[in-house]
Amino acid sequence: MNFTPQFQEERQKERVFVHDLRSGDVRAVEEWYRLYKQKMLRYVNQKIGDSRDAEEVMHDIFLSCLESLPLFHGQSMLWTWMCAIARHEIADYFRKKYAKKLIKSIPLIDAILPLVGSRSGEDTQSTTEEIQLALRELSDRDREILLMKYIDKLHVSEIARKFGVSLKSMESSLFRARKLFRSLYERSCRNATEAVFMENTNA
Repeated sequence: MNFTPQFQEERQKERVFVHDLRSGDVRAVEEWYRLYKQKMLRYVNQKIGDSRDAEEVMHDIFLSCLESLPLFHGQSMLWTWMCAIARHEIADYFRKKYAKKLIKSIPLIDAILPLVGSRSGEDTQSTTEEIQLALRELSDRDREILLMKYIDKLHVSEIARKFGVSLKSMESSLFRARKLFRSLYERSCRNATEAVFMENTNA
């Protein structure tokens, strides 16, 4: 691929700049932050939609970039590399956010039951407990995907955008998360049934 002299000159300047960053040059770090702060803040805010949280995530991104600089060898442009790290930090932000989300019993049942179907004779409390047990056994990522889909009612494309992945990739992730949740839920139901049986047998 043929690059213009101007592009090659800019790449060379960037290589020198990155070298200064990696060597811990304070002025280079300050200049880097000044050059990319607003651009990164806009990028994060577009993904998160919360200006207050976006600023905190932006700071985390710059810290992660500094820690990862020894691994950056200039195969891509500096901004492209920074965006790759930003996507991981943004995904981590959503993991933490949804891990703390309070799940209320009735809305949870209404939203999640279509995933597993209903069983005759079951009561609301036991169903809620079994759903919560199954959700707790999921990975943080799988649980968040299901919560975004069935609690927040987000379209798959929106979830993919928040995680920084393609639509096809998120569709596959959602399929796997649903399948795993159903399996965990059914196991939880079997365990609950066996526990009731043993209790009645020993009574």
